[in-house]
Amino acid sequence: MDDQNQQILDILAKYEAGTITEDELQQLEDWYASFEANPDLIESLSPEERLVRKKQLQEKIFDQLGPETSSVAELSKKRFFLNPGNRLWQAAASLVLICAVSFYIFQKQADKPSSAEELSSNINPATDQATLTLGNGEKILLDNSKNGELSAEGNIHINKLKPGNLVYTASKKVSKVHINTLSTPRGGRYQLTLADGTQVWLNAQSSITYPSAFQGTSREVTITGEVYFEVAHNAAMPFRVKSENQLIEVLGTHFNVNTYNAKSSAKTTLLSGSIALTNSHQRIILKPGEQGIVAAHSMSVKNVDPVEAIAWKEGYFDFTDADIGSVIDELGRWYNVDIRYNGTATKETFTGRIPRSWPFEKVLNLLKTFKSIQVEMQGRRLIVEKK
Repeated sequence: MDDQNQQILDILAKYEAGTITEDELQQLEDWYASFEANPDLIESLSPEERLVRKKQLQEKIFDQLGPETSSVAELSKKRFFLNPGNRLWQAAASLVLICAVSFYIFQKQADKPSSAEELSSNINPATDQATLTLGNGEKILLDNSKNGELSAEGNIHINKLKPGNLVYTASKKVSKVHINTLSTPRGGRYQLTLADGTQVWLNAQSSITYPSAFQGTSREVTITGEVYFEVAHNAAMPFRVKSENQLIEVLGTHFNVNTYNAKSSAKTTLLSGSIALTNSHQRIILKPGEQGIVAAHSMSVKNVDPVEAIAWKEGYFDFTDADIGSVIDELGRWYNVDIRYNGTATKETFTGRIPRSWPFEKVLNLLKTFKSIQVEMQGRRLIVEKK
C-alpha cells in the first residue's frame, strides 16, 4: 500500500474514533471529489463496474442513515444542496465519502491476485474438530462446544474433558443404549474414550459409529478413514471393528486401521496383542509388527515398522517409498486442501518424516522440490501436474 492510501486509512481511523480535525475532514472531501480520477484507487475497475459499485455503495449508505433519508433520490438531491452550516448533512456527506474511499482502497487490494505463497500462508494444520451425532439425530459441533457434560442418555454421560477429547462413562446397569457417531472433517482430528475404556484416535476425514455403552457378548464399532485403537481388555466381550470389506476381531490390543482407500484395500497394522482379519473369503491372524492388507477378494500380510503406521497419532507424516499421489492426498486431508491432478501419474516416490505442525506454506515449498511434478495453488486448491 502506498503512502497516500495509508494516509487515507489513518484519517479514516481518526474519523471513526471521533478525533478527526477540520483540516483532515477537508482532505477527505478533496479526496472524495477526485477519487474517480485517481488511478491508484480504481485502476482495476472498468467504467461499468465503477457505476454499478458506486450505486450499490450509495444505496447501502443511504439505508443506514435513517428513515428520514431512506429515499435514494431524496438523499442524493439533498447531498448537492447542503447547507454548509448544517453539521448533520456534513456528517452524512462525510460518511458517504469515507465509505466510498474505503471501498475503493480495499476493493483494489481484494482484486489483486494473491500469490501462491500468500494463499498458502493462510492454510493451517489440522485442529481439534469433530461432529458428534447422537442417537436422536442431534448434532453437536465439538470444536464450538464448552468443556463439561454435553449430553446424558439415561445412565450414560458424554463429557468433553478438554479440546479434542470426548469421554463416555456408563454405570453397570444401562437400560437402553444409543448408536452415536463421531466424525472429523478434512483438517480435523479428535480423541474418544468409549464407555468400556477403549481409547480411540481419529485422523482427518474419519468417523467411528459405536453404541453409547456395550451390552451382550461383543463390542462392535464401524469406522471410515484412519483410526488408532487402544482396546480395553475384556476376554468375555471381544472387540470388533467393521470397515468396508473387512472385520477385525480383538480381545485387548493396540492397532491402527487405514481405510482411506477402502475401495481397493484397507491396511491394519498391529502394535501389540493379537487380532484376526476377515473378509468374504479368508481369515488371518496378525502378530505385532505385521500389517494386513485386505480387499474384497484378497488378503495379504507383510512385516512393517509400526512406528510409521501410527506416526500421524504422534504428530508426524512418515513416508517410506510412498508414491507422490498418496503423499499429496494425505497432505490434502490434513490441511483441508482440495487436490486436482492433471495428466498422468508419476512414478516418483518419497521417503521422509515431516512434522504435522508445519505450516502449509513450508509443505508447499517441499512439494516444489519434487522432480517429476509441478504444483500451483489456486485458492485452497492444489493443482498437480506431471513435468
